[in-house]
Amino acid sequence: MNMAAPTGGIEKIGKKDESKDSRGELILTGIRSLDQKLGMEMAKRRGIPQGSFILVSYPSDTVIPTLFIQRILLNWAKKSSDNVIFYVHSGRPYDHVQSSFKAYNWDVKPFEGKNWYFENMFDLSSTSMTSALKLGRIEVKRKTYVNRIIDRMYHVKESQNKQCFSVFDDLLWMKEDQLDEDSNALITFLKSTLMSLTKIGGVHFFLLPQGVLDPVAERIIMNAAQGIFHFTRNSVGSRIKDTFAITKLMGVAFVSETLDITPSESEGFKIESTAKI
Repeated sequence: MNMAAPTGGIEKIGKKDESKDSRGELILTGIRSLDQKLGMEMAKRRGIPQGSFILVSYPSDTVIPTLFIQRILLNWAKKSSDNVIFYVHSGRPYDHVQSSFKAYNWDVKPFEGKNWYFENMFDLSSTSMTSALKLGRIEVKRKTYVNRIIDRMYHVKESQNKQCFSVFDDLLWMKEDQLDEDSNALITFLKSTLMSLTKIGGVHFFLLPQGVLDPVAERIIMNAAQGIFHFTRNSVGSRIKDTFAITKLMGVAFVSETLDITPSESEGFKIESTAKI
């Protein structure tokens, strides 16, 4: 499967390289029905822009969004050994994350420790510790670990010339850090994160259960994100229906519409328009 999208543009003295696109490189997800939506109907440019921070907003009573992102990351891991996946889990222990892959017979074991790394934030907590230099108590926040993982991705990109992708499986740690109660601290954190991810490239998903953080903090995060994948869950008769919409995606033209999302054996998920013809 060719998941590489048209590459970014480069200006040369006296002559323009027509094979490049000055609007930047896009990355296909490997889910064909989704990739068809990542661009205007007749456009050749399709995919998610390099360096994107994508907020995944979803109701707490469904696992579909998490599985959806897992499938995309697995596609990227399979595509090339030069694609390195950082799976940061803070809401669930490692065994629970593994079981969600196994439920759909998605095998991540061939990649684990090679170009796929599980980063365990579940067993960490925001605490205070006594300084060895007797300078008093030092606050150790979850965001410290997030910054370390982002620094590690940057190091991998620079030292090994790898393409790094990541998911932070939920932002509930912001509640523990009380980061959602301090707008200035949140904005500072997001600015630093965005600058780092732009340098790293790849695509980076941050999962946020709806209605958990302070509403103002949630709006700040939505405003900072370059893309928003918004999931909903509704009852239709006796059937539970999961829907999905790309409500924001900077750097690529797209049509915002509500889409049905269902598991698929062939591609992991199938994305269909809810519009009836």
